[in-house]
Amino acid sequence: DCAVNVHKNCKTLLPECTSSKSKRDTFYKPAVSSHVSSFYQQASLKDPHRIAIVGLDGAHAQGRGLGMTVTNRGNSRVEIHATAGSRTSSTTADMDELDSNFSKLKFLTEDSLSLAPSSTESFFVEEAIYASVRSELEADAVELETESWSSAVEPPFARKQKKEVIKRQDVIYELMQTEMHHVRTLKIMLKVYCRALREELHWNKEINQLLPCVDELLELHGQFLTRFKERRKESLEEGSDRNYFIQKIGDILVQQFSGDTGARMEDKYGVFCSQHNRAVSYYKFLMRENKKFQNLMKKIGNSSIVRRLGVPECILLVTQRITKYPVLVERIIKNTEEGTEDYEALTQALTLIKETITEIDLRVHRSEKGQRLVEIIAKMEPKSSVKLKNGMTFRKHNMENRQLLHDGMLYWKTASGRLKDILAVLLTDVLLLLQEKDQKYIFSSVDAKPPVISLQKLIVR
Repeated sequence: DCAVNVHKNCKTLLPECTSSKSKRDTFYKPAVSSHVSSFYQQASLKDPHRIAIVGLDGAHAQGRGLGMTVTNRGNSRVEIHATAGSRTSSTTADMDELDSNFSKLKFLTEDSLSLAPSSTESFFVEEAIYASVRSELEADAVELETESWSSAVEPPFARKQKKEVIKRQDVIYELMQTEMHHVRTLKIMLKVYCRALREELHWNKEINQLLPCVDELLELHGQFLTRFKERRKESLEEGSDRNYFIQKIGDILVQQFSGDTGARMEDKYGVFCSQHNRAVSYYKFLMRENKKFQNLMKKIGNSSIVRRLGVPECILLVTQRITKYPVLVERIIKNTEEGTEDYEALTQALTLIKETITEIDLRVHRSEKGQRLVEIIAKMEPKSSVKLKNGMTFRKHNMENRQLLHDGMLYWKTASGRLKDILAVLLTDVLLLLQEKDQKYIFSSVDAKPPVISLQKLIVR
C-alpha cells in the first residue's frame, strides 16, 4: 500500500510496508557475522527512509520511475533513499526476511549500481570472505605503495646515500613491489575466481583446466614475499619505521630457486605454463557456450577488487612472471659492488633462475609436442594401417605410446617427377610418412614405398 515502484529483481531489498509504529521502534539484531551486522546498524531509526547496503560502491544513479535514488556514501557503501510522494511509508525492514535475502546475494562489487527497470542484473553484496580478501591485499601492499625506495624513505635519509646505492635500493624495491603485485594476481585467481566457480557453478575439474596449480603457486610466492618483508624490517634504521637500507638480498633469491623450493617452482610453473594456451582456449569456449559462466565472469569483472583483471589477463601475468626475475636480478648485480658476499649470492641466484626457466621451457616444449601428437592421432583415418617387414601391422593406436620429436611438411618426388605433400612425423623409434585425404591423415602410399620406417638399425645417407 505504498507509492514506491521497484524493479522485480530488487523488491526483496526494500523494507516491508507497514504502518505499525511499534515495529518502527523495534530494532532486531540477528546473530550474524560482524560484517553483516554493520549492515543492520546502518539502517538507523533516526532516518526511517534510509537503507544502507554494504559493499556497493557506485556512482550516483537515479532509477527511472522507481521513486528511489542511489547515492555513494563512502568507500564501500551505497544508501538507497525512498523519494516517493507523501503516500510513501518507509519502516525498518523485517530483519528475518533481509537476512535470508543476504544469503542469496553471493558477490560483491564496488562499481556502479543501476536500478533502471531495463536492468536484469542482480545486486552484488560484499560478503565477509570478500572483505577478508580485500584486507589481505591491503596488508600485502603496506610499505610498498609508493613508486620507489627513494620516495618511500624520508628525503633527508635518501639524500645521505650515494647515487649507486639509491639505484640498487630502487631496483630491490621494484623486485619486492612486483612480487607483491604477483601475489595479488594469484590471490584474485584463487580467492575470487576459483572460489566463485566452486561455490556458484560447483566446478572442480574445470577449475584445474582453467587455473591449474594456483594454490601451490600462491603458497610459494606468499612465502617469497614474506621473506622480503622480513628482510626490510630487519634493515630498518633504529627508531624509524620508514628508513631502511637492505644490505643482502641474494640469499633470499638463492633459497627460492634452489633445493625443494626451486624444484617446486620448476614443477608448478612447468604445469601452469604448459597449459597456458589450452586454458585460454578453454576460457574462450566457455564464454561462447556456457551462459552461466559468461554471466559469472561479467559480474566478477565489474567488481573493483579484480581491477579489470580477467581470467586471460591473470593467466598471462602468471606465465610471464618467471621471465621477469633475470632482468631485475641483473640490474641489482649491476649496482652491487663486485667481490662482496651479496654479489656472489646474486650471481648464483641468476644462474639458478635461468636454469629454472630453461627447465620450464623444456616442459612446455614437451607438452606442446604431446598436444600436437594428440591432434595428429585425432585426425588419422581410423582404418588406415600398414604392414611392416616383420609381419606386424602398424595402426593409429600404435602412435599413442610414443613421444613426438618433430613433425613437418616435405615434398616427395614421385617416379613420374610430380611432387606430393607429405607430413613427416618423427617419433621416438619410428618415422611416419602421412598423406591428407578427405581432411584425414592416412599412411602414405607413394611408389609403394614403406610409410613407417623403423629407426632401429637404420642406415641413413
